[in-house]
Amino acid sequence: MRIVLTGGGTGGHIYPALALWRYISAHDAAAEVLYIGGENGLERDIVSRAGLPFVAVKAAGLRRQLSLSAVRTAFYTWRGYRAARRELARFQPDVVVGTGGYVTLPVVFAAHSKHIPAVIWEANARPGLTNTLCARRAAAVAVSFPDSERFFPGAKRVVMTGNPRASEVQDVTPAQVQAARERYTLDPARKLVICYMGSRGSQSVNRVVTQLLPKFIASEAWQVVYITGDAHFESVQVKIRELGLMNLPSHVHVLPFVHDLSQLLPAADVVVTRAGGATLAEICSLGLPSLLIPSPYVTANHQEENAKRMVQGGAARMLREAELTPQTLWGALSRILDDGQSAVMRDAAKRLATPAAVADLYALVEAVCSTNSVY
Repeated sequence: MRIVLTGGGTGGHIYPALALWRYISAHDAAAEVLYIGGENGLERDIVSRAGLPFVAVKAAGLRRQLSLSAVRTAFYTWRGYRAARRELARFQPDVVVGTGGYVTLPVVFAAHSKHIPAVIWEANARPGLTNTLCARRAAAVAVSFPDSERFFPGAKRVVMTGNPRASEVQDVTPAQVQAARERYTLDPARKLVICYMGSRGSQSVNRVVTQLLPKFIASEAWQVVYITGDAHFESVQVKIRELGLMNLPSHVHVLPFVHDLSQLLPAADVVVTRAGGATLAEICSLGLPSLLIPSPYVTANHQEENAKRMVQGGAARMLREAELTPQTLWGALSRILDDGQSAVMRDAAKRLATPAAVADLYALVEAVCSTNSVY
């Protein structure tokens, strides 16, 4: 089977695609896989680092209102579509799998024009505009939440598969977790808080977390791994110097990015993070208590909807950015870590996990190919 994977812009679109690729590689030695990503997205570096063949095409975010920016976006999308058609003609895939992000649209539309079946995978409870448009040209849509089918009324087939990252993080061994503990000099006597705001980080959340560093430094019971995001690391360092925190103690780590996060997460007692679909899949699979700060800058506020599912299930607490202060963040962490909530939240998170996600998604891809679905 020859497969094209496409998706990008953020880790929530990229890492699930890579999880599927690794599953395919382990179960079908004859499969050939190509990744088509955007020219300026994170996927170029992440996919190349993983060792998967990668080509780039033009892609840009869709605009709902007519404007100069919308015209520019349409031009970029058209160029990406033409380039994707050329790559598909060269590679001759049996199926295209899109995991979301701007680049998915030109690639899936190009596949449709060449009668190549596509499978669209949606990470969030409420889909974005790109996947909504692509679903009508796909042979099947895979969703991560049980009631997301209602957002795809024009789709030919919708299947609940869950998120591939939920399966992959379970493959991390105890030895890898212990090695991560040693790499980050974690103290087994302290409770570990891991704070990360997705692959790009968040300026507004960083501002609040940085103000809490003196309290983390003074804490005798907690330790923190605080991941700022590459784009924000220097500004955080400036703020740390302004606070006079020149030499951080061994139980406080401030890092720009962590490539081995899947090996570090199992060591956490609580995570402070966004509410993207891939992130929630990982923490549910590991049974981690979470304090969710959904991004208010995403389409249809879908991260808050994701977070509400977790809160309703008893697996998380939520703080909206509008409510976020050093006091509310520290108070919420204290209730989770010091008030006995973490054990209950761990059990609730595990109940929400979908451990067979990557196998179910691959089974759907195989089914599309075996039925020779052409649309």
